Amino acid sequence: MERARDIATVAHHWANGIGEQARASNLFFEQENIYSYGYHFLIAKHVYNNTGGHAILITQKKYSKSTSAHVTLVRQASRHIQQISVPNPDWPADELFEKWYSTIKGIAGSLANARNPAKFILEIQQVYGEAKRYTDFFGCEIPEVLQQAGEIKNLGQYQEVIQKETRLRKAQAKREKAEALRIQKINLKRWRTFQANYITTADGYDYLRYDKATERLETTQRVEIPVAVGKQFYAVVLETIAKGGCKNCPDRLMNLYDVLEINAHFIRVGCHKISLKEIKSFAKQQGWS
Repeated sequence: MERARDIATVAHHWANGIGEQARASNLFFEQENIYSYGYHFLIAKHVYNNTGGHAILITQKKYSKSTSAHVTLVRQASRHIQQISVPNPDWPADELFEKWYSTIKGIAGSLANARNPAKFILEIQQVYGEAKRYTDFFGCEIPEVLQQAGEIKNLGQYQEVIQKETRLRKAQAKREKAEALRIQKINLKRWRTFQANYITTADGYDYLRYDKATERLETTQRVEIPVAVGKQFYAVVLETIAKGGCKNCPDRLMNLYDVLEINAHFIRVGCHKISLKEIKSFAKQQGWS
């Protein structure tokens, strides 16, 4: 990396696109990014939008006096370019929106006991203004919940925003769960037909298949046991359920795996949780019942 005369030279070369990299003391840049001390602290980066507009995303983070001095120097060296303050120049838009929203929510929470609510309303508008400058430059939309948070002027509006956020997050979680289960269904079908050796499930359960070549029962976590052992254990499961089930059961599968729970809905053996419906379906396929 090219050694520059001093940190001011580094900052100005970066700001004006002179060279691809340079360092002086603990300030250095590579391509569009400029750092303080190391890659862990990105001060700023050059960005461009779809219309060719040029701006600087510059961090709001604080670390030390020397790093703060670096940030100030970079701000001064690039003041001829549009500057947009962000929590972290390396974060994608959704993480930035989440951070801006949580910051506003934290400020708005102080309205309940505020002697001077105007102070907090001004802080909210300042944070929202940062988000607005970012979206104006990149031509993207501000999430609805962040937009409403930016309009908070009293405690009642704050409470409305929190309630709406709760509803939106629940709806989003429901959609994400449905999508995860849809993908699990596809992956499980591939696994059952031996197109995959291992899958991670989204519903918290494990599943079973039979490998004719090895005559072994396999789980989605790639644990294998002889099918004869599986048949014997199936009889134990049914017998235990008939007696009311158990927790921390006395049995150990193959003297290796602790049987943690057997009930009318599922069994837990070691790190596996398998529904009784899945077990009975597998048993029927094998002709055990």
